[in-house]
Amino acid sequence: MKKIILVIASFFSVISVKSQTVNVIVVVSNVSSDKGIVKVCVFNKADAYPEKTNLAVKCITTKATKGITKIKVDGIIAGKYAIAVHHDENNDGKVNTNFVGIPKEAMGSSNGAKGSMGAPKYKDAEISLLNEQNVISIKIE
Repeated sequence: MKKIILVIASFFSVISVKSQTVNVIVVVSNVSSDKGIVKVCVFNKADAYPEKTNLAVKCITTKATKGITKIKVDGIIAGKYAIAVHHDENNDGKVNTNFVGIPKEAMGSSNGAKGSMGAPKYKDAEISLLNEQNVISIKIE
């Protein structure tokens, strides 16, 4: 009897986790040109945000559209995250910087978080993605 209850409980916990996934539409404004791509990365770890994109929960890229570019990110488990956006105008797969390390390509973060003498902090960019459909607006600069 205990095994049957355990199997049933496991089944419902899997269904519960499955139903907790959310989708995010990131509306990126201030895109300066149609050149290159816009990359959106969703992070759930402060020590990875925003530079370590290989540790992001998910990164999605799309062709840049001057003005506003929309990117849909599907299948994120409901919770707290920080989102980083990069307009890779020359499509070289990296953030190009000047000689002192300041980005030459447009960047943005959820909550409009900005860094002071470096990248924005995770805690400043942290948002809750709890609804089935979320729309997040990020202005890049």
